[in-house]
Amino acid sequence: MRRGFTLVELTVVVAIVAIVTAVTLPRLAGVLDWVAVNAAGQEVTAALAVARNAAVMQGTRARALIAAESLRVERWVGDSWAPIERWPGPAGHGVTITVSNPTVVFDPIGLAWGVSNTKIELRRGDKVATITVSRVGRVKRW
Repeated sequence: MRRGFTLVELTVVVAIVAIVTAVTLPRLAGVLDWVAVNAAGQEVTAALAVARNAAVMQGTRARALIAAESLRVERWVGDSWAPIERWPGPAGHGVTITVSNPTVVFDPIGLAWGVSNTKIELRRGDKVATITVSRVGRVKRW
């Protein structure tokens, strides 16, 4: 009775694994880009939700500061902004960001403070996610 594998059998298995890897590796890069953009989009959306919730729950203005390196949430206390929460920004995922308005301020009833909607575009490779914040405070991701 024979135990184990021959050198030829192992070589054939390694060759098959190498061929499968060579075929699937280019597709894997696109998946990794999608995962990174999705994670960054969830974090930006969460920061906006925390800022809006803080404004409503605490009955004061709150703002989300959106930058490539960090996402910060602050609330208005007395005569200055006080920090609430901070996360690493999209750059931590290798995602580039374009923001029409990097500071989104919410009033005590949850409406966005300002003259226009905010558009946030997250990009890595050929994957893109767009997040918009309307003047009524609605956050939409597409």
